Amino acid sequence: MKVDEAMRARRSVRSYDPTAAIDDATLSKLFELVALSPSSFNLQHWRFVVCRDHGLKQRLKEACMGQSQVGEAGAVILVLGKLSAHADAERIYSDLQPEHRSKTVKMIRGFYEGNGAAQRDEAIRSASMAAMSLMVAARSMGLSTGPMIGFDPKRVLEILAVDDDHIPVMMITMGREKNPPPPRPGRRPVSEIVTLESFTGKGLR
Repeated sequence: MKVDEAMRARRSVRSYDPTAAIDDATLSKLFELVALSPSSFNLQHWRFVVCRDHGLKQRLKEACMGQSQVGEAGAVILVLGKLSAHADAERIYSDLQPEHRSKTVKMIRGFYEGNGAAQRDEAIRSASMAAMSLMVAARSMGLSTGPMIGFDPKRVLEILAVDDDHIPVMMITMGREKNPPPPRPGRRPVSEIVTLESFTGKGLR
């Protein structure tokens, strides 16, 4: 499926076939694509916890206000943002010449160290871009997804044993849809969401 086809076909699905499993090979193929997502300074702030165990999904369901799709989906994915991603800069840029690497790492650390707001903002921003990549890539592979923010973050972090260096960005259910999703809700016209040259400029048509 081409990218434009996947974008048009993607829906936020809330009803899955509970018998449709997702194997490791499928996940590996999916996350190889997700890993190509952009991030600030290429720090790749995203982390993912994939849950397929039935008992674990039921516990997550309780932490998600009983939403049925959490128990039905072939996989439930917690998307996390790493707050200290800047600390990985030395390793990420290990292939650069020493002088260039030193300057790059110094710049990155100077931007993030001691700036909790910047660390949090970037963790959420970069992980969100990866989450969108995940949903489009999954659709191109014939899988359906549904992003979620309706969950108790503290309980979810406890259930999945997440450390304090990672913050929850969203959850994504993924699997084979049980019923065709409803038509896509109305969308704002491009002329309303895009203006040319300034915020008050002419709407794109």
